[in-house]
Amino acid sequence: MSDTGAAQGPDRNPIKARHTMMNTSLAIKENHSLKELTTFRIGGPARFFAAVATEGQARGALAFARESRVPVFVLGGGSNILVSDAGFPGLVILNRIQGRETRLEGGYAHMRAGAGEEWDAIVHYCVENGWQGVECLSGIPGTAGAAPVQNIGAYGQSADAVVSEVRALHRESGEVVVFSNPACGFGYRTSFFNSAGSGKYLITSVLFRLIRDAAPDLSYRDLREYFSGRGEISLARVRKAVLEIRNTKGLLTLHGYDVFQSAGSFFKNPLMPAGQFEELRRKVQDAGGCTAWAWPQPSGEVKVSAACLIQCAGFSRGFRQGKVGLSPRHALILVNYQDASADEIIAFAREIQEKVRERFGVLLKPEVQLVGFSTPNPLL
Repeated sequence: MSDTGAAQGPDRNPIKARHTMMNTSLAIKENHSLKELTTFRIGGPARFFAAVATEGQARGALAFARESRVPVFVLGGGSNILVSDAGFPGLVILNRIQGRETRLEGGYAHMRAGAGEEWDAIVHYCVENGWQGVECLSGIPGTAGAAPVQNIGAYGQSADAVVSEVRALHRESGEVVVFSNPACGFGYRTSFFNSAGSGKYLITSVLFRLIRDAAPDLSYRDLREYFSGRGEISLARVRKAVLEIRNTKGLLTLHGYDVFQSAGSFFKNPLMPAGQFEELRRKVQDAGGCTAWAWPQPSGEVKVSAACLIQCAGFSRGFRQGKVGLSPRHALILVNYQDASADEIIAFAREIQEKVRERFGVLLKPEVQLVGFSTPNPLL
């Protein structure tokens, strides 16, 4: 794949290129530590480990796993996972497939990015070129390949609105499969790749469609308030604002910002029918309440702030329990404060789940992916 640099002129394809590895030689390591490859800084070793930089290397790694009859886990930025203390009993493939290719057509920029590209670098590149669609997704840790898997979203934007196509390898056959946007099965923080297709594919690249020369997206209330009376708004200013807001919440893993050893938001914000929400609203008010903690959805459902439920259940920001606790900036972020184990994180998360369910009748579901545990979901 090639990095095109800034687009030059209307509807002209850029010609600058960044070369990527073309050989398919592959190094397989044994008992490789995963701890430093995750933002939680927690986890045991992988039985086998391979870093891949090309589609050919990825195919070779999958072939090794089939021949060795071991399970596979694909690792990107390590920002949305909790690895068990025992580690992973199979092959961990670190996806480092790089490169970008851009085609300008009419009012759109079509950009294909290698799955191992850093997500925030993708956002910066789009904003720099004046392409709208991902500016509100600034600062989200992880890689381009993870964006469609989790259907990442923030401040009114989400991956499903800009992903045109996902290219992947079938893990069993090694064949290339191309998924259109509808085939990705996008939903709230979910997709085909982490539901029905979980564990079946290795994503090698993603094709994004961005809007050229469009106004920034200010559909999210926090952003509208931030820019109220601040003059002209640009994509670059929106990106800067999002980074500042995320930093105040302790949600950044970027150099130059305060960084907590965490996996970001540990639980999903629950979605519920409007009728069920009315009962919850009364319970939350009785518990002290929160400001701006529920958002009606086009589907008729209501999205509820998991952080609000956690705080109203008795866990304040900065709450600590031994080596683990909540971020002092956001109650939805579980933090490894001092060499905590995965079991300690799980025990603390279960306690939060139990208290929230006991108080409000709502079961918080993990947004973080749990890797290498003896049971698929050690939480409630």
